[in-house]
Amino acid sequence: MKFSHKESVFSYGSFLRTDLACESINTRQYAAGTSYREYSVCGIPVCELSVLDGCGEEASGRPVGNYMTLHCPVIRALDEDTHRRITDALCNVIISYTERIMKKEISGETRVLVAGLGNRFISADSIGPRTADKIAVTHHMLSGDKKELFRLIGCAGLCAVHPGVMGQTGIEAAAMIKGAAEYVKPDVIIAIDALAARSTRRLCSTIQLSDTGIEPGSGIGNRRGAVNRETVGFPVIAIGVPTVVDCATLVFDALSKAGLAEPREELLGALECERDFFVSLRDSDIVSEEISAILARAINRAFLCEDL
Repeated sequence: MKFSHKESVFSYGSFLRTDLACESINTRQYAAGTSYREYSVCGIPVCELSVLDGCGEEASGRPVGNYMTLHCPVIRALDEDTHRRITDALCNVIISYTERIMKKEISGETRVLVAGLGNRFISADSIGPRTADKIAVTHHMLSGDKKELFRLIGCAGLCAVHPGVMGQTGIEAAAMIKGAAEYVKPDVIIAIDALAARSTRRLCSTIQLSDTGIEPGSGIGNRRGAVNRETVGFPVIAIGVPTVVDCATLVFDALSKAGLAEPREELLGALECERDFFVSLRDSDIVSEEISAILARAINRAFLCEDL
């Protein structure tokens, strides 16, 4: 399945704030140091960007690694078949990423730490905590009388943390995740967070996975400590869903699509002052709950013997 490549990229790229690799400037020009392809998984369109070296980093604005984006209808009241296909596709991708990182198949010896990033009290930022709430945790059972049973049937050890945000805890989320990881010794950490997009049409209709970790708050200009292998000591798979677009990016994207010339300095200055305002879906609380259910079900299915 092919995607439309007719979107023009506005020349003032620094104003087009996005966390999505598929919206990166020059991504679709197949820049040196990158590899880009499109295909489908379980009938769900997927695009994959691989940043191979420093040239690719400069062209895409992303660190070296792999970025996979699943494109689906807006995740609200999906029909049963679409819901199942999205869950199956996401489950398959999670398994693929995990086994690539571990260099072996998932088994009863696998340990996974799920970290739900974000503020549960803000609807558009609550996807991470809501997902972590729904994880079928099993790590505590691996040291009890069910230990051998879990090994025989191949259930992995799943555990979950809700690090919150610095305004709630006074502690960087990366530091809290690192502490939990040092206790669990996971084969992989799955960090889930809400993202910012460039285009409103991607809100709650795109799921991005990457093996490079995540930088909480970067999409809204509130960068916190990165959650990646270097900071927490274990490999990190990041899963994110865009829930907001900042107002300046929204205006610039509209001007770009209209084919207008570069704006005057006065407009640039006015919009730069409005970068603290963000747009989200009016029913973001309902959609966030739907998304978290899909993410949690896919993770549970990937690491447990059945869909719990």
